[in-house]
Amino acid sequence: MVSTPLDIQSFWTVDRCGSRFTRAYFNTLVLENLLALTFASIMGIIVGIIPGIGPMVGMVILLPFSYSLKPDIALSMLLGVFCGGYFGGGIPAVLLRTPGVPSSMVTSLDGYPLTRKGEAQLGLSAAIVGSFSGGIISVFMLMLMAPALARVAASFSSPEYFMVAIFGLTVVIMDNRKKLAQGLLLTALGLWFSTVGIDPGTLVPRFDFRTVQMQNGLNVAPMCLGFFGIGQSLLLLERKILRGETLYLTRHTLDFSKILVAFKFKLTLMKSGIIGTLLGLIPGTGSIAGSFFAYTEAKRSSKNPKEFGGGTPEGCLASEAGNNAVPAGAMIPLLTLGIPGEALSALLLGIFVANGIYPGPLLLVKEPVLIYTIYFSMLLINIVAFALLALFLRPFATIVRLPSSILGISVMVISLLGIYSMNLQVFEIGVAIFMGVFGYIMLRLEWPLVPWVLGFVLGPIIEERMRESLSMSDGNPAIFITRPITLGFVLASLLVVVIPLILDRRKKLRAAMFA
Repeated sequence: MVSTPLDIQSFWTVDRCGSRFTRAYFNTLVLENLLALTFASIMGIIVGIIPGIGPMVGMVILLPFSYSLKPDIALSMLLGVFCGGYFGGGIPAVLLRTPGVPSSMVTSLDGYPLTRKGEAQLGLSAAIVGSFSGGIISVFMLMLMAPALARVAASFSSPEYFMVAIFGLTVVIMDNRKKLAQGLLLTALGLWFSTVGIDPGTLVPRFDFRTVQMQNGLNVAPMCLGFFGIGQSLLLLERKILRGETLYLTRHTLDFSKILVAFKFKLTLMKSGIIGTLLGLIPGTGSIAGSFFAYTEAKRSSKNPKEFGGGTPEGCLASEAGNNAVPAGAMIPLLTLGIPGEALSALLLGIFVANGIYPGPLLLVKEPVLIYTIYFSMLLINIVAFALLALFLRPFATIVRLPSSILGISVMVISLLGIYSMNLQVFEIGVAIFMGVFGYIMLRLEWPLVPWVLGFVLGPIIEERMRESLSMSDGNPAIFITRPITLGFVLASLLVVVIPLILDRRKKLRAAMFA
């Protein structure tokens, strides 16, 4: 039964059994949840600080262990790595001009010059304050925007969900249009892998190679953990991480007087957090776009734009606020439409589905306590990550100098142990190793990885919704262009394809004219 606008509005009301708000508050503060999000925040900061690891690897390492936890605790744990990774990514960007995560490369434009001037504490304070402020602002925007979008999505049925998924895939593919053929191929591979197992509609085995194990389909955990975790570990064993660089840190903690200086740029913090959240709403844009656009806007509106690029704390905090606001922004389409906008939120979707919870407009009505718990946990994660970096800055920063061989082997061992602990199946270890080799090859070739993940995660949704849509129309595909909302997504998908190609063509012509 489709929810009415009144149902979505009731998300904000207090029911007879007690306040949903209060129950979620206490769920957030239970010892298990606090331990999970604190541990995950520490792990997120660590994997964010180490160049070449990042929050994706941290999340896939913890993914097998999360299946044994309650949904709210499992989501808190993965969100801790998600958000903590962006906190940590700015540390090596400021100290070594080597971003821990790709989105922090903009932070290095002003962070490293500050370090060279002897103002490493100011650069780090600005980066950490920016991450904290962007995270907090984006969570409050999530709380305000999710019910409104869910109210609109309450009128969606299978054709609309199908077109939303197609639109998301289109945006991601075109975002990687510099390697369009590779993006299309990996998307197709992801969709193909998602069809392995028993067809839910006809109960016919598909691509199971007459093996019992593959009749249940390919589990998200070993597939993604192998593709990212083991693949990245093999790359770490081959390449060297920066060591021998001097860390310009004389204190174990942040200088709190510098933190106060960073908080003076209130307007920049607010604008950057909003920009990052809004860009997080758009599938495929990611934190790099959030960081870049927030930095560009801060420079445009600054009283001293010429200082940008030469060492200004405003540039550091704008970049970090923009990229750390993206996780909460990406949660909005995930919670209200059930569509992940990037690979990291696709893993969160796997946790929902594994626990029999299906994101969409009805989620806010059926699971209001869970939704509020997610909100409170994200707020707490940002506070915990900020406090950890403020108090233990130097120990975290020195992690970047660990030998890459130790890091790579550690990640592989933990990954394989986690996979085996899930179902005690050697077969899934084999799947993880196979996908690890595949992921390593893709990383070496520098092919885009996100299209594969979204294709694999969205494949079942696309297949199910397409089947239901064609059943509604007696097999007539015109249903996707005769309904106003689906037609809107069809046109939007076409524009997403055509406009970038036209702009790219114009750039080539201009470059040829001035060559």
